[in-house]
Amino acid sequence: MPLPEFLIDKYKDWKKNTFSNNKNLYKNLADNGQNPKVMIISCCDSRVEANSIFNSIPGDLFIHRNISNLVPEHNTNNSEIISSIEYAITVLQIRQIIILGHSDCGGINYAYNKFSGKIISKKKSHLDNWIQSINPAYEKIKKIKPELNCIKSLEKESIVNSITNLKNYKKVKKLISENKIQIHGLFFEIGSGNLLEYNDSNNVFEIVDYR
Repeated sequence: MPLPEFLIDKYKDWKKNTFSNNKNLYKNLADNGQNPKVMIISCCDSRVEANSIFNSIPGDLFIHRNISNLVPEHNTNNSEIISSIEYAITVLQIRQIIILGHSDCGGINYAYNKFSGKIISKKKSHLDNWIQSINPAYEKIKKIKPELNCIKSLEKESIVNSITNLKNYKKVKKLISENKIQIHGLFFEIGSGNLLEYNDSNNVFEIVDYR
């Protein structure tokens, strides 16, 4: 089955314009490899594009995407995210890791409805297994009312939960103890374009001043 025409058209436009105008950059990346300074753990959501948000060029960011930008506990069987983190800090020597969450997250919404009993299924899906790491965050916010604020709070609390899990990864923990790595929690508001950063000293997400 051939590639959809609209994708072929977009590729042609990229090759003719973007690639042609940046041939030296791509040649350098091909000859010398990548050397990103930042790893971003982002959501699969098509509305959240880290390269666009940070106005980056190819080679700037090492990005791992998954449903709801989660970092599960290290003792789980999620080897894909673990291997991505290990590759980032051991092979690429990255010393800045960002967990980038966002508003109106479908995965977080699903997790909330699943944990609150609004979604009931006899057979556990792969998605059900994946969102289990959100449960500690859900337990913290489930008493907040109204429900809409519960879900919004869970979007942010899940980022905090992932930061906690990440800091307990053995190799990351060692780098933290040596003051060689920094972990950041960011929240992107899709409608406003605002970016908020987690302040662990007061447990609040504060807007990043862009002025």
